[in-house]
Amino acid sequence: MSYLTRELKPYIEKGLGPLVETLHRLGVTPNSITLTGFLLVCAGSYVLYAGQKLPAVLLLTLGATMDMLDGVLARRSGRRDPFGAFLDSFLDRLSDAAPMVAIAMSSESKLLLLLSFTTMITSFGVSYARARAEGLGFNINVGLFERPERWILFLTGLVLDMLTLTLIILSVGSTVTILQRVYTLRKLTERR
Repeated sequence: MSYLTRELKPYIEKGLGPLVETLHRLGVTPNSITLTGFLLVCAGSYVLYAGQKLPAVLLLTLGATMDMLDGVLARRSGRRDPFGAFLDSFLDRLSDAAPMVAIAMSSESKLLLLLSFTTMITSFGVSYARARAEGLGFNINVGLFERPERWILFLTGLVLDMLTLTLIILSVGSTVTILQRVYTLRKLTERR
């Protein structure tokens, strides 16, 4: 588990508490939050494709924040169901892809095109390694670049207008995380 996930998540969830309570009282479902977050990321990706960086960053940040909110709301409301978990995971992958596709489609740089697809593929690899290991009955929730870190770095890179460097760091960091997960799974399977 990454530093951000391990150390900061409890504080973030506590800070979201009043909002989660309000949403719960209003009858808002975790799945509706998941879908709203996904739609915000899609809108932000389209705006990014259109070349409007600041509105894109705002929409993408809001969409990524909704992704944290759905899990907290699910735990608070007792609505942790298999379909909700599937929907969240599935839409997370599409949300990870959307801004990378926007960058690839809007860029005239072959390097940015390559980096956006490399970042997307390695991001999928991080998620798939964990999901496949869990399907085999192992928990390999380890790694330097889990999803929150990737989103924070990506959004920071957009704001600072350092997209090329950011995508290089994301690709390398995600590759390291994949290797960490493969290594961890290998060690766990050797113990069985």
